Parts: sequence; structure tokens; C-alpha cells
Amino acid sequence: MRKFTLLSFFVLLILGVSCSTKPQKEIPILDLKDLIVDTLYLEKDTLTKDLSDNFSYYETDSGEVLVTFLSHQLRVYSYPEGKQQKKQHYEIEGPDGIGSFITGAFVDENSLYVLSQQKELIQCDFDGKVIHRWDLPKVSEARKYANYSTAGFNRIRKSGNELSFVDIPYVFIDGFEDYDQWGMLFNTESHSFSNFNFRYPKTIIEFTNDDQLGLFSHVYIPSTKEHLISFAISDSIAVVKNGKQTWKWAGTSESLEYKKGTTVPSGEYIVFQPDHSSSKYNGLDYDTHANKILRWIRVKGPTLENMAQERNRLLVFDEKLNREAELEFDKKELGMYGFNTPKGYALSLYSETTDDVTAFAIIDFSKINEAKTDTK
Repeated sequence: MRKFTLLSFFVLLILGVSCSTKPQKEIPILDLKDLIVDTLYLEKDTLTKDLSDNFSYYETDSGEVLVTFLSHQLRVYSYPEGKQQKKQHYEIEGPDGIGSFITGAFVDENSLYVLSQQKELIQCDFDGKVIHRWDLPKVSEARKYANYSTAGFNRIRKSGNELSFVDIPYVFIDGFEDYDQWGMLFNTESHSFSNFNFRYPKTIIEFTNDDQLGLFSHVYIPSTKEHLISFAISDSIAVVKNGKQTWKWAGTSESLEYKKGTTVPSGEYIVFQPDHSSSKYNGLDYDTHANKILRWIRVKGPTLENMAQERNRLLVFDEKLNREAELEFDKKELGMYGFNTPKGYALSLYSETTDDVTAFAIIDFSKINEAKTDTK
């Protein structure tokens, strides 16, 4: 009986180790710039300094367009010409007011949806009028207060008739370990709210009260019907489907060092001072052109003494989270987050941006295999 017990223990130990270790498959380290296949230019008017990187692409009866919501304005551009076709202002107050504090926005083919004042989800038409208002759900005492926001690259997503967005804490504090109602769904037909639930990895306990290492980023993959959540301090990604949460290793081949920040009292408030030289996983996105999952990572951050030591990579996975490549890039040359177009994923291209146009490099991640061959 004792032999069986010991054997069982070692078998379970081996299985546990094998399930948690990272894959041994080698993947290529490439330059992100080698995957640029085109450049997109969007014109700016005299009142516009910067355009966002949060555009949505649609086909309409009058042609292809890119749309965004920026500074209380809906902007529509022709695609691929990049000419501004419409700029619609939305009021802050009054019957059609959407509030001054907008923490997220999503534009579909028919409507604009905004998260307003941490109180309401508002649906508007494209002429500046409010169609519907819904009170955002209250949270339990365990959560204390909600922060329905797109902070940390948590864009509002839409699949079918469901909008998905998140309640992301400003910092992770003691007591949140067992809280799981971070994900929110809104059914645009039934006008009802519900949750998709997930928990932080247990290692978050080491990084409480850090306003950078307590962040996460969420994306929904329609083909697999999975919500994916990337945590700043975890190589693994949380996979949520049918009410269950599992973990899939989706890390980098680089060695990472997480450095917890400090807090400093300031009168009645606490000032959070993160260590910007720390490693951390950043945003998560889905490229609909090449069907790739994208995960940004700061391998090493800058210090006041050595700003040039910062290094960033973009990790590329297929829809099953199998690693395909790690792409090196310079944040001074290319933006860190982008949007989908029919030709590829668009990232801000700073060297081509002028006072008149904002330039975007179009990245085709399906070219990774070609780039692998070129590097051999």
C-alpha cells in the first residue's frame, strides 16, 4: 500500500510539472518592420493634433470606411483613401448629453456605444442623438467600487449581439483574490447585463498596490468562443469558456524581472509609484486579417539613468495560442497597439506622420513564415 502511495505521488508530481512548464519548441525572433506590407494615411484637419489608434473598419452602401470616436466626436474616413467624410460632435449635457467623462466607446455599423461617467452605457445614432441609456450594474461590497473602463488596452468588443467590456481595478488590493466578476457582457437585443467571470493568478498577492502590475487586458475570439485575459505578471493567459477558467502558457523566451512599486502617503491620499524598469505583459489583441492573437510585452523598462535600455516585443500566436513568433520593435518608430484593416493590422508609423496626416504601417502577420525563410 505504501509503495502505491509513493508511486502515485511521483506520477502526480511529474504530471504537474509537465503541465506547467513552457513549450520547448523554438520560435523565430524577427523584426516587426519586416512584416510591413503597406502604409495607410488618414488626413487631419487644423484642429486635430493626433488621431487615435482605435478605428473600426466597415463596408457600407457608399463604400469602405474607418470610424473612431475621439474627443466627443465621431469621425468617419474613406478607406483606403483616408479622406475625412464626417465629423459629428456629441453634447456633454442636455437631453442628448453623454457626459464629460467617457471611459470607453465602440462603434458598430449602426450605433455608437459609450461608457459614461462610470454610471451609464449609452447608445447613440450617428447624428449626435441619444437612443438609449442603461444604468451600469452595481458591484458587491467585495469589489467596493467599479471601474468600467478601456484602461490597459481593454477595448470594448462586439460579437453577434453581445458587447463585452471589463471592470478593471485601479490597483489590486488585499481581498480581491477570490473576486471574479471582472468581465461584463451586454446583450444589445435583450438589453440585459451579465458577467463572464475570471480570477487573477495567485501570484498577484506579491504585487498588491501596484498600479501597473495589477493590470490585465481582455480580448474575445469568436471562432473559439473564448475570452482571453492577459495579466501583467503572468506568462500564462486565462482562457474563459462556458463558465470555466483554464490557463495556457503564452509567454516569451526572454527572462523577465517583475519589480513591485512603492506607495507614498500624500495627505489623505496614497501616491502609487510603479517601478518603470520592471518587465510586464501589456495589451492583448486579435488580428482578424491573419487570425492571430497578439500579446505585447515590455521585456525591460527604462530608468532615469538609462532610458535606452527599454526593450519591447510583440508575441504572435495562432487562435489556439500556439506560439509562432516574437517580434522586436522600437516604440519610437511604431505604435504599440493598433486596429484591423482588410490588408492587415495597422500600427502608428511615426516617421511618416506629419501635421497633415497620420500614418499607419500595415502589418501582415501571415508573412511570418516567409520571414522565417528569409532569416535562415
